[in-house]
Amino acid sequence: MRIAAALRACGHVLGDRRGASIVELALVMPVLLLVLAGMVEVSRFVVARIDVEMAAQRTTDFVLAKRPQSADTTYIRTEAAKAAKVDASRVTAELFLECDGVRQSDFDGYCATTEESARYVHVAIAKSVELQFDWAALGALFGSRVIGSTITVEGDSLERIQ
Repeated sequence: MRIAAALRACGHVLGDRRGASIVELALVMPVLLLVLAGMVEVSRFVVARIDVEMAAQRTTDFVLAKRPQSADTTYIRTEAAKAAKVDASRVTAELFLECDGVRQSDFDGYCATTEESARYVHVAIAKSVELQFDWAALGALFGSRVIGSTITVEGDSLERIQ
């Protein structure tokens, strides 16, 4: 008699579907949270990349407005570092001359009278962005090495100034 009552109770519990959606949510929630964390990380890097790219473009516009008098790029690197909020060592700036599309070694030089001359400024900025989520620990759970704790985003701009 007790066994029959226990079987009826088990049958009643197995037929009850009221908690199924909670169990499904508990199974899917970790995946949804990982997707959300990934979207946040990607959006942060896209924004950082756009910021660095815009800082490089602002710097080349600055050089266009304040024409260089020599091949010294110190003021350009300083301006780019301020615009991108990075150390000046993370900025590369170069001024160069092209004669008929051929790059010359001397920015202050001149092209032959029959050649078309063009002077350019190129600014490249690298910025390290910290990860918000510890992806390396997640990768270690699955036995793989993912990315480190920072990612470097880069932006550059090239503009003809003459």
